[in-house]
Amino acid sequence: MPTPVVPGRRPAARRLSRRSFLAVAGISVAGALAACSGAPTGTKHLRLSSWNIPLDLESYQALADEFVAAHPGTSVAVEVTTGQFHQWFITRLAADLAPDIIRITPQQIGRYAANGSLVDLTGAVPADYQDDWSKPFWAIGAKADGLFGVFQHTDNFITYYDKRVIEQIGVDVPQSLDEAWQWDEFLEIAGEAQKITGRYGFGYGWSGPETAYRWMPVVYQNGGAFLGEDGETPSMDTDAAVGALDFGRRWYADGLVSPANMSKSGGGAVGRDLFTTGQTGLLLDNPEAIAALDEARPDEWGTTYMIRNGGEASDLGGNALAVTRSSKHPELAAELVAFLTSRTNVAEFCRRGNWLPARSSLDAADIGYERHEATMQQFIDQAATIPLSMVRAQSGPYFSSLNSVFADYLDLCFLGELTPAECGAQMTEAMRSVTTR
Repeated sequence: MPTPVVPGRRPAARRLSRRSFLAVAGISVAGALAACSGAPTGTKHLRLSSWNIPLDLESYQALADEFVAAHPGTSVAVEVTTGQFHQWFITRLAADLAPDIIRITPQQIGRYAANGSLVDLTGAVPADYQDDWSKPFWAIGAKADGLFGVFQHTDNFITYYDKRVIEQIGVDVPQSLDEAWQWDEFLEIAGEAQKITGRYGFGYGWSGPETAYRWMPVVYQNGGAFLGEDGETPSMDTDAAVGALDFGRRWYADGLVSPANMSKSGGGAVGRDLFTTGQTGLLLDNPEAIAALDEARPDEWGTTYMIRNGGEASDLGGNALAVTRSSKHPELAAELVAFLTSRTNVAEFCRRGNWLPARSSLDAADIGYERHEATMQQFIDQAATIPLSMVRAQSGPYFSSLNSVFADYLDLCFLGELTPAECGAQMTEAMRSVTTR
C-alpha cells in the first residue's frame, strides 16, 4: 500500500537525472510489433491512462504514435482509467501495476506526490518549460521537494447568458475582465432573469459531490481562503469566508438557484440542463457546456467573464501528466510527458478536445479552435485570475478529504440548516480533524 501521508514529511521520491533522461534509447517499432507475438525484443513498453473521453483518447494515441516513430524500440498504449479514481489507482499501485503515465487532476495530484506514488521529474523536464507556465499552473506539479507532474490543459468558469433574456433586461454585457459583474450587480440581473424565465435566475456548474471545490473561487473573490498561505491551515471561519457563504446562501434563500443545483445533492449537470431548457437566464460553467448548448440552443447564447467581488477568481479545472512509481522505464515515461506538454502538442491536444492550454504563450488563435474562438479566448483570459493560494490548497496532500468536508457543509449552509457563521466555524473544525491526523 502507498506510504501514509504524514504532515510535514514526504517519503524519498524517485528522481530522474538529466543524464539518465538524455540517455534514453530505443530499438525498433518492428520490435514492438514482434513483442506482441511473443518474440523477445527488448522493446520498452509504456502505458498512459486517461479518462474515457473518446476524442482525448484518440489525441493521446496519435501523439504517442509520433513519439514512438521518433523513438525506435518503444511502444505506447493508451488505456482508460476505470471506476473510482482513488480506489483504482491505489489498487494498481499496491500491485505495482499502475500505468507509467497518468492523467490526473490538480485536486488529486497532491496526495500521491506526498506519499511517494509519483516520480520526481526534476532534471527530466526541460529547464525552460517553467517559463511558459503561470506560477499557479506550475505549482500544481511543483512541490517543495520536486516536480511531480506537468499541467497540460485547464478549464475554468465564465458566465453564459441567454441572449433573449439579457436583451429583455437591457443590461450591457462586460467586454473585459475588469468590467466583470460584481456580486450584487449579478444577483440583481439574476433576479430580473428569474422574472423572465418564470423559474430561476441562474445555475452553477457542479457535476457531483467530488466537484464541490468548483465553488471555492467564490471564497477567494471575497478575499477569503480555504486554507492559509501555508496550504495547511483551515481558514473557512474568517469574516471574508463567512461573507462568501452568506452570498451563496442568498442564491437559494431568494430562489435564484434551483435547490436541485447544489454542490452535493444535485449531481449531474443540473445547472447546465436548466440553462439549455430555458429555465435559467444565466449559467456559471466551464467549456464543457458549449457542446450541449450548440446542440440544444445554437446561436441563442453568449458568454462573458466570471463574476467577481473584491477580488477575481475562477475554477481550477484541467489535468496534469505524471509518472508513477510503477513505471519500469521512468526516464522514457518522463520524456513522453515532456513531449506531450511541448508547446506544439499542447496546442494540438487543446484544438482537438476543445480544452484550454496550460501554457501561457498560447492564445485561441494559436490553438485554432474550430468554433467559438472568442469564447475560448475569454476562458483563456479568465485563467489568469486563478489564485496561487487556491491552487496550493487544492493540490495539497489533504485535499481529497477536505473537499468532502467542503461539500457537506456547503449544502447545509445553502439549505439553511446552518447559518453562514455556523457553517464556517463547523467546517473549519472538521477540516482541522483532517489536517492534524
